[in-house]
Amino acid sequence: MMAPEDLHGLFGEAFETLRRAIEGFQPPLEVQETGVVTTVLNGIARVSGLPNAGYEELLKFPGELYGIAFNLDEAEIGVVLLGDHWHLRAGDEAERTGRVMDVPVGEELIGRVVDPLGRPLDGKGRIAFRRRLPIERSAPAIMDRAPVNAPLQTGVKVIDALIPIGRGQRELILGDRQTGKTAIAIDT
Repeated sequence: MMAPEDLHGLFGEAFETLRRAIEGFQPPLEVQETGVVTTVLNGIARVSGLPNAGYEELLKFPGELYGIAFNLDEAEIGVVLLGDHWHLRAGDEAERTGRVMDVPVGEELIGRVVDPLGRPLDGKGRIAFRRRLPIERSAPAIMDRAPVNAPLQTGVKVIDALIPIGRGQRELILGDRQTGKTAIAIDT
């Protein structure tokens, strides 16, 4: 059996170590800004109480529902809802995520059916993607783009003969209404 003074020394040492650990502990602080849904109509929610929400910021609603902040007014913001919003009601909470809308990219998505957030809808299980990219980003500079080195056959002989177009090239199609601009762009 240990002597009381030995126990006192042992516990004193343990308490001193614990005190030092507590003094050095800094709990992580997470600030969450939340707002309140005021109205929901036709896939658009109006949310008040989020004055620092950014343009195109992703907001989270109850039931794993997300939305993109578009119309930033002083009192309220307009949010485009991404998914079934039948359960969303005025008075529900909206939470900022602090990030803009992005989507998963990569080989893992080939042949899969996903919703706007990259969640699978085809019943083939979870998708293990490695990369996400924002939906709105700057186009690469002209010098950073791959060179156009293969012709694009549109199937319209007049266009192919008079205006050669390269595969991957951007081309502006101008013309009057009802002249087939969209048909050419879609069929090509």
